[in-house]
Amino acid sequence: MSNPEPPQRIVIKQKHPESLRQLGIAVDYFPHYVNRTIHSHALDVVLLSCIIRGRGRHLIDDESFEETGSSVAVTHYDQRHCILTDAQGMEIFNVYLDLQNHPLPVLPPDLQPFVPLLLPLHPRFQHRLNRIVRLQFNDSRPLAQLLQALQRELRGREAGYAPAVALLWKYFLILCCRRALENGFVPPGEPANLPRRRLEELRQYIDQAYRERHTLGSLAARAHLSRTYLCRGFKAYTGKRLFNYLMERRIQAAMVQLRSGNEKVLAVALNSGFHDLAYFNRKFKQIVGMTPTAYRGTARPHLPHAAPKPTGP
Repeated sequence: MSNPEPPQRIVIKQKHPESLRQLGIAVDYFPHYVNRTIHSHALDVVLLSCIIRGRGRHLIDDESFEETGSSVAVTHYDQRHCILTDAQGMEIFNVYLDLQNHPLPVLPPDLQPFVPLLLPLHPRFQHRLNRIVRLQFNDSRPLAQLLQALQRELRGREAGYAPAVALLWKYFLILCCRRALENGFVPPGEPANLPRRRLEELRQYIDQAYRERHTLGSLAARAHLSRTYLCRGFKAYTGKRLFNYLMERRIQAAMVQLRSGNEKVLAVALNSGFHDLAYFNRKFKQIVGMTPTAYRGTARPHLPHAAPKPTGP
């Protein structure tokens, strides 16, 4: 389905100012959401639409997904989306994330590789293959219980609520990545022909071998493709130029290290595939918008505030 009208832009940061500013997360709950008409809207944050029960369709940009049970779908900054329901409606949690100012939690090593597939660590890291991401859950109960606890902490704001929210959010992310691991998570745009399969294999290789030195010739040889086809094909397949993709993968690795450890910036640069500290600092600021040192110090205090009225999915 398509909607020719421009989407309404909803400013969630004005509805949940303190939760998003201090914690980077807010939650709204809709126990019986009914919508029978397409009214596309976009948000100023990243949205996780967590459908607990109900039937309908989820429209994201120009894609349409049938909803028949429990699922989590990601809508990025200013991306069009709309949820259509049947007459019985849906039970939905909206989880809002400010990823521009609050980094994602670091997960165990076996799950961490799935995090950028589900949620890019920075808006600049969005590409064609992670533009639309959905996860299907067979059992909605663990998801619902966790989201209910998360909303209670955000609304109640009792002593210790901030670290409790951080732990619950991390556990939610673990559940999503576990599901991705169990299902053999594949992003949209799964390749069908041989050249595209080779491009996907090369992309996965770059994701793992980003620390190594690479040349266009060595990557073309590995993919069994000509240099010209590799450059054109990789851009068409991912939406990113080959070495821009590699650069952003290295920056993502550096971001994880900066917020999870105390190594010097030089060590982080070397561990992420850079061999020149000045070049690393320059590229990091160009892509992330701040220096590595400033990024490491982005933690903020947690201040209480009254819970606002929810906005529809």
